[in-house]
Amino acid sequence: MRHDWVSPIVVGLALAAASGVAGAFGQDSLVMDKCGTCHVPAADGRIPRVEDMRTTPEEWTVIVDRMRRLHGMKLKDGEMDRLLKELSATQLLKPDEQAQVAYLSLWHNSQQVETPTGPEQEKVYATCVRCHAAGKIHSYRMTPEAWAKLRDFHLYISPTVVFTMREMRWIPEADAAFAYYARNLPYGGAWSAPAAKLAGRWAIFGYAPGRGHYRGEATIADAGNAELELSGRVAHADGTSESFAGDGTLYGGYALRTRTSNNGFAARGAFIASSDEIEGEWHLPAPDFRTSRSRWLRIGDQPKVARIVPGFLLAGEKAVLTVEGVNLPDAKASDIAFAGGAVKVLSARRVSPGAIELTVVSGAGTLRTASVSVKGLDAGTVTLAPRIDRIAITPEVGRARMSGGTHYPAEGVQFEAIAYAKTGSGKGATSVALGPVPATFRLAEQKTRPDDDDMTWLGMIRAEGTYLPTVDYAPNPKRTYTGENSGLVKVLARYKRGGRTYDAQAELVVTVPDYIARIR
Repeated sequence: MRHDWVSPIVVGLALAAASGVAGAFGQDSLVMDKCGTCHVPAADGRIPRVEDMRTTPEEWTVIVDRMRRLHGMKLKDGEMDRLLKELSATQLLKPDEQAQVAYLSLWHNSQQVETPTGPEQEKVYATCVRCHAAGKIHSYRMTPEAWAKLRDFHLYISPTVVFTMREMRWIPEADAAFAYYARNLPYGGAWSAPAAKLAGRWAIFGYAPGRGHYRGEATIADAGNAELELSGRVAHADGTSESFAGDGTLYGGYALRTRTSNNGFAARGAFIASSDEIEGEWHLPAPDFRTSRSRWLRIGDQPKVARIVPGFLLAGEKAVLTVEGVNLPDAKASDIAFAGGAVKVLSARRVSPGAIELTVVSGAGTLRTASVSVKGLDAGTVTLAPRIDRIAITPEVGRARMSGGTHYPAEGVQFEAIAYAKTGSGKGATSVALGPVPATFRLAEQKTRPDDDDMTWLGMIRAEGTYLPTVDYAPNPKRTYTGENSGLVKVLARYKRGGRTYDAQAELVVTVPDYIARIR
């Protein structure tokens, strides 16, 4: 999407913040025009509430949309985008803060497991994380006064909250929770970043669960006004390839959001960008459901290593490792060094400017990590293990959502098998994750009631672990009480390697569509 307003306002806002001016938004800014009418600026020029918080582009979208829906804010074509850019210039999370909640950036069916740490966090989870993901809450940094006002905001938006949470005294519990957030998620002041310069050629290194690793190349062109044009192509380890093209927006100088067509399917991306590196997620919704992570490195004159795949070796196995990067040197076996582990390099050859294949044998009898170098160039690390002791499925409980119509497509789950090696013995034994393995998946009935028939309606899982509901959310007259097409079943994975067979089990819940994604 292209826009016709110019960017000097955004630049001016960032400079104002950097120079110590109290108010981040000038009189000619759209934020002042749209927000300043209700949130009357203070004597120093600050806009209350607006300049009391920092959050993500997605949460600013939710806030602005709420002002439109509930409070009558009028927005013309293009003004939502302009508001988001102005707000993001100074009121965005910092990159490290954004990275902690990046799993929510695409508003997709994230399977992230959020677990409280310690008694105090358990209490605030009980108060807040029933209705919201913890990541949504952690997407905000606010002043103590702004956090405290959220108690009354909840009572206004959802007056029944007190009765819904009737097993607790919600109002004092909420006050305690918001005091906790004020201490742990403080505002810290407006913030601005120099805009990353992204125009140029990029090497892409990604991983898609169920499909494996991929790599390729992209070109980014600057279209002006923080807008970008992208195109490229990647090749997957399973032999397939994918072309993509589209556009993107750079919010706050580093938060890149992309809108591309990948082999004809609409994809969305959320990345954290600098001028030399881009990292984040791509997501394709149904029908070509999948999510992948990727790291992009700028292509220049200097060699850079992105990763080594796979990330682990088993003792006694002859294996092929691939060192991937940019402008990698020619290398032979004697140029490769494994520090910290007994690994014999049988051969080395550069198969492309961005890939060196190593044929190796590990002799490590204990679990350890080895650092790898190629002609003195640091290539990262690999884990050396005597064997695989078990596999486990992730997620342990997958949540899929049925289709709720055109605007609420089905949301799937990508299951994956992870290999583990045991370290230590007795009560002190622990497991270390080695990495994903290509297991074969299937579903099985999980008996939770008499005449359990969930398997009849939930469809099938692909052998590589991809599940997408094929039924709609609606009453089903063929089921007891005409129940809807939801259900709970087992997910079974089997992996064979070196004469051994490994099995694992997880659960799949197929539930209702997410009709109110903004509270997610």
